Amino acid sequence: MQRYFANKNGQNIILGDGDVHHLLHVMRAKKGDELEAVADNKLYACLVESVNPLVVTINYEIPTDSELDEKITLFFALAKGEKIDFVVQKATELGVSKVVLLKTERCVVKFDDKSLSHKLERFNKIAKEASEQSHRLQIPEIVGTVDIKNIPQELLSDINLVAYEKEAGKTASLIDNIVKGKSTSIMIGPEGGFSEEEVNLLTSKYGFNRVSLGKRILRTETAAVYALSVIGALLEK
Repeated sequence: MQRYFANKNGQNIILGDGDVHHLLHVMRAKKGDELEAVADNKLYACLVESVNPLVVTINYEIPTDSELDEKITLFFALAKGEKIDFVVQKATELGVSKVVLLKTERCVVKFDDKSLSHKLERFNKIAKEASEQSHRLQIPEIVGTVDIKNIPQELLSDINLVAYEKEAGKTASLIDNIVKGKSTSIMIGPEGGFSEEEVNLLTSKYGFNRVSLGKRILRTETAAVYALSVIGALLEK
């Protein structure tokens, strides 16, 4: 059944313009059709009462539990091509609460204010569609861009981890640092990795712990998906 994120007004569901277009012109909805809507982090079974004008009403709430109990934040360094698109989509499917786009010393990609505005619009759309596809009750917040030298305190979690290639194969593994009941941030660097100065800053100023993602060096997008998969699996045990 088609699912949409929406607003709730009494027993009525209010869809955004894009979703109204999709429902009426792509799905070709008609009176009596059923759909699911997420509003205020709750899932509802709904009915199309009218298509001109569009009126969607709530039948009943559907009990569901698709969100992680703990908040996960992904700090992801700006990357080339469609890698950010891919990571936003997969991070959403894996349950993150927030994706923070990070500027680091070795980032090749740079966004000016105009391009950033367009990019964030695109990333938010990707996150929304991925949340609908994976049957989530929340759409992750996309934050960007943040300089690694000036990370706002409110973006940090109870546990803050940085994946660092020089820890590869060592005992400071990702698994050892995950604690149920506590929010977690994981930071993934650019293709060129973090500089030693950046990692020292993260540990001394922000309290990040260095962690290993195993014995192999992973591409940045692979590292993000791997780390989030491990964290999610541990938190859902």
